Amino acid sequence: MTRINRKGVLAQIHIARKELALDEETYRQMIATVTGGKRSCAHCNVAELHKIVQHMKGRGFKAKPRKRVAQHPGTPHNLDREPMLQKIEALLAELKAPWSYADAIAKRQYKVERVAWLRTVEQYTGVIAALDVELEKRRLLSALERHLEEQNLTIEDVENQVPGLPKNWRRNRKVLARLCVHYMGPDEWLSEHRKGADA
Repeated sequence: MTRINRKGVLAQIHIARKELALDEETYRQMIATVTGGKRSCAHCNVAELHKIVQHMKGRGFKAKPRKRVAQHPGTPHNLDREPMLQKIEALLAELKAPWSYADAIAKRQYKVERVAWLRTVEQYTGVIAALDVELEKRRLLSALERHLEEQNLTIEDVENQVPGLPKNWRRNRKVLARLCVHYMGPDEWLSEHRKGADA
């Protein structure tokens, strides 16, 4: 199973944990019980993650039908038949972006007018990667703005305090990551950055 599908199973586990109101220790113990000792989903293989989902269903978790971004113009006709389109839909929902945003990526990268018309795994993976990059940029900028606010600083202060920032620095992942480390401190940044992986 691909990393993309692994993310989907992890997302389901997060939803189940919230629905079942599992505290940290109960959650870790449940993972250990199902997997034979592992206490973090980050250390589990895909088969183990599926076992965790099944176990949580046994405890009362009811997987809800997928929420659609909405039946906006441009929603692919083959959405229900193509799991990678479903991953694209989930990323668009997180970005609060319409299908035309993914269509524009498909056209720019592969000269294909609509994401629904992509044909290869490589093409789907390329669009998903581009959406992942955009999501990471937004998360980095959001984390930076949040911590600046805690320090009574603004984006303008960053531009005054850090000479030589490139013109488009708010869209540059490497620069944003360096600024997050600078304003948050390496330990706090590392801890926050790992939260998503060590779920």
